[in-house]
Amino acid sequence: MISIRSLHNSASGAGRCPYGILFLVCFWAVFYRPPVLLGQATNPIRVDHVMDIRGGFNQPTEVAIGKTGRIFVLDGANNKVKIFSQNGTFVLGFGNPGTRNGEFDSPVGIDIDAHENIYVADTGNRRIQVFDRNGNYLRKIDLSPWSARPVEVEVQEGSSLVYVSDADNHRILCFQKDGTFNFAWGDLGERLGELRFPGMTATDSRGDVYVVDILNGRVQKFSPHGKNPRQIGELGVLPGQLFRPKGIAIDDRSRVYVSDSYTGLIQVFDKDSKFRGILSTKDALLRLTTPLGLAVDANRRLFVVQSALNKVSVFILLDK
Repeated sequence: MISIRSLHNSASGAGRCPYGILFLVCFWAVFYRPPVLLGQATNPIRVDHVMDIRGGFNQPTEVAIGKTGRIFVLDGANNKVKIFSQNGTFVLGFGNPGTRNGEFDSPVGIDIDAHENIYVADTGNRRIQVFDRNGNYLRKIDLSPWSARPVEVEVQEGSSLVYVSDADNHRILCFQKDGTFNFAWGDLGERLGELRFPGMTATDSRGDVYVVDILNGRVQKFSPHGKNPRQIGELGVLPGQLFRPKGIAIDDRSRVYVSDSYTGLIQVFDKDSKFRGILSTKDALLRLTTPLGLAVDANRRLFVVQSALNKVSVFILLDK
């Protein structure tokens, strides 16, 4: 029998080569049908659909919510950031393809600070760009000295720390907001504290850093300085397991939401890393198409980027 781990590892270099991932997913879909993919509702956590935001997106990747409730969507293939009001009305957009300040090359990650300054992981240009809340260019963090390919940026609330996921070197870089380098952690591997293609990140109210460890099929939780790693989830396709984790968000109850782009599900874990359930509608599991970036606002609304459908779907969390 082919194990999940051996099949998962058969796509050597899948973090760099999308064809390896595509073959793996297609093979798995044909030859294996785990119970959760057949619609088994395990520990359902109820949500209702509120609206979809469609803004002429082309493969959007991530969403962030500002303190005023504005919605910031990274429209990756269009090399733009698009901003919407709380009700989904388009406000403004900025960005074009290129290498100059204010231009992008296939950006993947976005985050917002307390002043609604916008931080963009400008992946192809190997830098972090920072803009004010209206899209005016402020500054950049040049990542070329670290040979880094940024796929995510996370601004720690209440501090000056900025975390960057470096996919090429399987590590997390930490900077001050002004670009001063602080420290880094992580290396290629499967052991606790090691990473295989780190992706999206989140921070909680204590400042702990959660890293989606994509090819290891888990999330790792670190202290603000990259110490004391703990694991959330494990590789697999059953409840509480993750096969292609991509997006992550943390709500005001310290619950951790993780999207899986293969199963199409969003699973929920508590602050102690215990599995709590799967998001579900009234009648069935909430099954999405390539769910990537996640965000939760102050009104208990969950925002989900469905990249292949070129939209951001919004759900209300109903459980108390």
